[in-house]
Amino acid sequence: MIRKIYLLLFATVLISSCSSDDGGSDGSSIVGTWDAVEFNTAVGADFNQDGTASQNLMDEVDCFASTVTFTAEGGYSTATTGIYFEASEESFSITCDGVETTSGTYELNGNTLVTIDENGEVVATVTVTKDRLVVEGDDEDFGEVTLVFERR
Repeated sequence: MIRKIYLLLFATVLISSCSSDDGGSDGSSIVGTWDAVEFNTAVGADFNQDGTASQNLMDEVDCFASTVTFTAEGGYSTATTGIYFEASEESFSITCDGVETTSGTYELNGNTLVTIDENGEVVATVTVTKDRLVVEGDDEDFGEVTLVFERR
């Protein structure tokens, strides 16, 4: 069975709803460019087959990268590695292929981030500090997830 998963779409869904009008949950501005440093799931996995499972999928898929940029005018854009999982009863492999991009508008009200793009509206819970953006949500493949971004 071959399953094609775009982590870009997942990241976009979690990040696509925020507003620049209140500057974030602790008064810090969300405006700027943020790079993913963690992609945490409720259950660990050993995708790289090194014998150690990790809840941080960035430890398991070393080719994964994701960046999001929020503008003061209420726009956002993302660039995320396309990830492909191929699994059968006998084998499992992960391949990275290209960069997926999205863009849209956002609104941040308190710690609720709402993003709107060509796929619709996504609502996520965020915590914004001076240098970190933490996005929490649910994913149909991974369950509860937390994406952690650091400001460039």
